[in-house]
Amino acid sequence: MTTFIYYVLKKATCKMDQLQKFPQLESQRLILREMTSGDLDFYFRHFNNPKIVEGTCFLGPKTLDAAKKELERYCINPFKENKGIRWGVVLKDVEVLIGTLGFYDWDKEVRKMEIGYDLEPKYWGLGIMTEALNAVVHFCFKTMRLNRIQAIIPVGNHHSMNLVRRLGFKKEGILRQNSFFKGTYQDDLCFSLLREEWKEKTS
Repeated sequence: MTTFIYYVLKKATCKMDQLQKFPQLESQRLILREMTSGDLDFYFRHFNNPKIVEGTCFLGPKTLDAAKKELERYCINPFKENKGIRWGVVLKDVEVLIGTLGFYDWDKEVRKMEIGYDLEPKYWGLGIMTEALNAVVHFCFKTMRLNRIQAIIPVGNHHSMNLVRRLGFKKEGILRQNSFFKGTYQDDLCFSLLREEWKEKTS
């Protein structure tokens, strides 16, 4: 069984605005760390990979300047603004950044949020994102004390659907024409995992 190490507060549980520093997470093969401006080249290359674009329905930045703004907006600023967290997924053995993972749309009152992730295609099928997502889900329920985590997945992304299902997420339904990609409205699927379900699965 994978052991997770959490570099957060001394207390076992906390709210996000109580975090004194960015929460680095560690698992058997991975380090989930804070992303910085030094990750600009990775961000630009990663989100212009056609397979990443198709899987996330997110059109990557066309210039390094645009990539810099997106990196700050989506990966660096959310934690500073107390709105979410985006981790860089790093392979321990070679210390290489291979993907990102994080949560956003954080509802503090209802204690819920939405999760998103992406991984370099050559690392697909190795259980890496399962390991990373498992660490983040554990952190969100155990440390952040969230009640609900949801994932919104494009209807054609079966790999992503299988990933969240392995972690116990349940399909709730179809969000009709929920996203707009390459000039077309597209349906998404909503999956969710509740705290009580996670506790039952991990007990």
